[in-house]
Amino acid sequence: MLPTELELCKLFGISRPTVRTALASLVNDGYLVRTKGKGTFVTAPQRIEESTLFIESFAEESRKQGKTIKTEVLEFRIMHADEKIRSNLQIPEGSTIIKLTRLRYSYDGSDDGPSDSGPVVLTTSYFTEKLSFLQEYDFSSISVHQAMSEHGVMRKHIEKRISVARLDSRVCRLMSVENDSLALLVSSRTEDENGELIEYCESLYPASRNEFILKIRL
Repeated sequence: MLPTELELCKLFGISRPTVRTALASLVNDGYLVRTKGKGTFVTAPQRIEESTLFIESFAEESRKQGKTIKTEVLEFRIMHADEKIRSNLQIPEGSTIIKLTRLRYSYDGSDDGPSDSGPVVLTTSYFTEKLSFLQEYDFSSISVHQAMSEHGVMRKHIEKRISVARLDSRVCRLMSVENDSLALLVSSRTEDENGELIEYCESLYPASRNEFILKIRL
């Protein structure tokens, strides 16, 4: 178990916000785990398989399969970034970000609409203030990629991490799945052409509705 935040401040002669940012970064990288009511503990980092570092976007994969996408915007607002978001976007305390939460459906183009199986993915994106122009768009009918392209912002590098998450009761209701269902959690950080972080995203894919196939060239 690690010392408390105050003990770390005294030990290294640094401020509490600095300690919190460092701990959040180590938690995100899998080196630490926080247990409510007990403390912060060192844990073995998860093994990273190089073959899983690239997974295509939901929209791109659906397009290749000849499917049509429907998007439902659940939340779209400006908010103050919490510790986790600040760490992932590397922005200072007090920063505001744009939050966009979407439910995505996929169905065959020949159908009248999404199937009764429910949403395929729940995606929550956090954008830096640099992308404030996104507020002008309706993302139920346009993609984030298209909106960025219209303003000359290009996604140059995307880092994706894959893990497993158990869905809480609210998300289970939103996605019409059984309580405590498992999902693949794909977290990504996106840099623009200048190497600046502009987006942090978390996408939840219910395991009962999704399958990822990795094709590896030897």
